[in-house]
Amino acid sequence: MDPVTLLLRWAHVLAAIAALGGLLFARFAFLPAAEELGAETADRLHAGVRRRWLPWVIGAITLLLASGLANYMLLMRRVKAAPELWGGDWMGQTGYHALFGVKFLLALIVFYLASGLVGRGAGTQWIRDARKQWLSVTVGLGVAVVLISGWMRQLHTGANDLPDPVKAYARTYLDDIEAANAGGSRDDDDATRGGARPGSAGETPRPAAPAGKTAPEATTDPDVTTDPDVKPDSEEKTDGQKAQKADGSAPSEDREAAAAAGGREAAAR
Repeated sequence: MDPVTLLLRWAHVLAAIAALGGLLFARFAFLPAAEELGAETADRLHAGVRRRWLPWVIGAITLLLASGLANYMLLMRRVKAAPELWGGDWMGQTGYHALFGVKFLLALIVFYLASGLVGRGAGTQWIRDARKQWLSVTVGLGVAVVLISGWMRQLHTGANDLPDPVKAYARTYLDDIEAANAGGSRDDDDATRGGARPGSAGETPRPAAPAGKTAPEATTDPDVTTDPDVKPDSEEKTDGQKAQKADGSAPSEDREAAAAAGGREAAAR
């Protein structure tokens, strides 16, 4: 969690504690005690408390609105920035938008009633005329807001009964990162050991060519051999052509004698 998000969350929690704690104290401690002192004394107490408590109420409402909206916007940005972790429709699957809307509307009602209970305007006098009743309503709505906030927080910080796309996408994402890191480390080790990847097991390196000579190029053609003792077909044909030329260049008497000898051997057979 970054420092800005942490400060906003602290401000939101502290403001909620101050606002709801003040309402609980006023409903279950201050109001019953003031009623026991008589109407005139109770009115003086309410006037003194209103003068001192009103700035705290305004400050708590301001902090709750500012920090709540900021936290919501930061969460939306994190969800959109990492869809592989949150899933394509995490907001729809968990109902986060609907919960935030209900919480925000209830909070606005709480802010209005709390301001009317400590205010002095004629438009909110009807709230102060039934102070105990509207204090009870305000406390109940405030508790509902806290419960919804805890539900929303649980959706993206821990296990719950709903399908949890955050865990599934996070596990897949982390597995991909680990696999990529493992493959990169193996490539780095091969590069540092010899530069090029070695051949298969049992393979012997090819000897270097003598100085001034180039090694024969390897070929994949099965009809072509690189053995220096085997002559190519073109060389054999050249030797045969040379022999025929040599026979043609012999004297005609030798050729006729050879032919006659061949004829006698055929007649004897």
